[in-house]
Parts: sequence; structure tokens; C-alpha cells
Amino acid sequence: MTSARIVLSIALATSFGAVFAQDQAPGLGDSYGDAFVHYHPYVVPGQAKPPQSKASAAAAAPHKEVGPQKVDVAWLRKNYPLLEERAINDPIDANVSAYLYVKRVTMDKAQRFSEMVAKVTKEDPLLDENNRVPYASAGARAVQNANYQAQQQAVRELAQIGGLMIFVDGTCRFCAMQLPVLQMVRREFGMEFLVVSIDGTAPKGTTAEVLRDTGLFKKLGLRLTPSIVYVPSPKGYADGVDPNLYLVVAQGYYTADELVKQIAFAGHSTKLLSKTTMAGLEVWDRGVASTDDLRRLELDASHPETIKQALQPLLMKQYGQTP
Repeated sequence: MTSARIVLSIALATSFGAVFAQDQAPGLGDSYGDAFVHYHPYVVPGQAKPPQSKASAAAAAPHKEVGPQKVDVAWLRKNYPLLEERAINDPIDANVSAYLYVKRVTMDKAQRFSEMVAKVTKEDPLLDENNRVPYASAGARAVQNANYQAQQQAVRELAQIGGLMIFVDGTCRFCAMQLPVLQMVRREFGMEFLVVSIDGTAPKGTTAEVLRDTGLFKKLGLRLTPSIVYVPSPKGYADGVDPNLYLVVAQGYYTADELVKQIAFAGHSTKLLSKTTMAGLEVWDRGVASTDDLRRLELDASHPETIKQALQPLLMKQYGQTP
């Protein structure tokens, strides 16, 4: 009797377990997949759910199918890298083909854009860089020669109304090399110069008279020796006040040709040069909008037809003409 009861108990327990398992455990078909996807962890009553991160929320959100869209630059900027990555990560025929076809569209768009740029440029002289500085070798050489001649003339004009100060020190080897260059500039252009030592000693081999710096080097914010400064129409101190204009030409060693350019550039930023010389120095600025005009410029990108109307007068002015 006892054995029968034990067997019956085991049978009942097994049967109950089977029914419980059948009711509670998900099957292995589609219902199992649904249960797995929609599974929610057990939450203790009264206990707040753990916060869900934005990334997991975005991943859990259903994917919204997007249909065909216009293939513009914004679409290409967004989707071209995705198509390329997909083709590299999973190089099946469909992925690689999609990437290559979109790449072809991108190249075709670029070619059509380039063709229209060339057409519009040829039709509008204000957009053609050849009209500003000629591409042809003869024209380019003429521009370069005009600029070179203007530099030479600028130094001659500046030599008539001022001179250079070169700051040196006794241990500066490049200062000793710079002084002969200044002597060449003096012989060719008549540009006088003074040698000022920040430590009171002359560079090795210097035969020129050396003056001791009284604080001007620091006042001008100079950092290196040799440093060269142009002083137009030098004047003496008046009641302890320095009335001179100082134009920093160079800091560090320069060859004669480069030094001439630097001196001319220093004069270009002033009203010291003649109009003819200034015009020669500004040959590279032909057709280039001025800084003041660019600073004041206002354009409306939502109305592209107004952009040309706004810019034409501004650019024509740089050619000495009016539209």
C-alpha cells in the first residue's frame, strides 16, 4: 500500500510538472520567437524599473521604412558612406552593385557641375582668373616683371625719405651675415642704415659703427636678431616723446632680393609711395575684393539670383571700372 502511494505520488508530480511546463515554457516555433523578443525581466513590486539608455531605446524602436528619395548632395553625404561600408563588410553582388551605381551617379553629378562651372566662367569675365593674372607664360612674366620693377622703385623712393635700423647682438652669427646684405642694398638703392646692439657689443667682423639699444628693441616687441626696422623721416624726441613711425621689415636673416621685397611691402602699407609705384605693387591684387568690401558684404543664399547682382559692382571696382 505504501509503495502504491509512493508510485502514485511520483506519477502525479510528474504529470503536474509536465502540464505546468507546457503552460509556462514557450514552444520552439514562432510563438517562442515572439516570447523571446517581447520578454520582460521580472520586476519586484514597488521597485522602479532601471532607466533605459537612449541607445537601447533607439534600437528597440521599430525601424521606419523610407521610400525613394531625391538624390541630392545631402542624400549622397548621408548614404554614400553607408553603401560603401555595407559593400565592404558584406561584399555580395547586390551591395557592391548598389555602391558602384551610386558612385557612378556621384561622378556624373561632379562632371556636369564641372562643365557648368567652365561654361559660366568663360561667359563672365569677372569670374575668369585669366583676366586677373594671365595664365599664358608671356602674360605671367609681364605681371611678375611689373611687380619686380615696382619693388625696386619702392625701395628707391623709401630711401629718399628714411632709413633702416638693424638690431644685432655680439653673439649673433646671422647678424654678421646680414650686415653685408644691407651694404649691398645701400649701394644699389641709397638706403642708409644704423646698427643697434641690444647688448652693446658688435657681431664678429663688424666694422660699422654700433649704437647701444636704449630699450627700443623691447618697445617694438622684437624677438630675434637680426631685426630690421624702417623709419621714415626720422625725428628727434620732443619732450621725451618719440614721434617716429617704425615699420618692422624683417626678423631673422634675409637675402638681398627678399629684403627688397620686405622693404617694399612695409612701404606698401603706408601712404609713402607714389601712385604709379603702388599700382605696380598691387598688380597681384587686380580683381581682388578689398578687405573692407568683404567685411561689409551681405548675401542672401535663399535668392541666388541676387548674389551676382550684389557682387558684380564690388568686383568691377577692383578693375577700375563700373558695371
